[in-house]
Amino acid sequence: MAKLTRTVNYANFRWEEYVLTEEELKQWKTGDEDLQQEIVDNADWDLLRDKPIDDYGDVEFVEED
Repeated sequence: MAKLTRTVNYANFRWEEYVLTEEELKQWKTGDEDLQQEIVDNADWDLLRDKPIDDYGDVEFVEED
């Protein structure tokens, strides 16, 4: 039996967006990093687009008896 093997490194890049409320905008503009992190952590992100990337390794021929 003979077969081909390879490794595949798969990554998916995503572009996401969250629209701040007026209150969040005021908090963000204070520059308080803890408040900003809380906004980021609690945000309900919307997917704008994504781009999957495939990186295929070299093909290896394997022959078994």
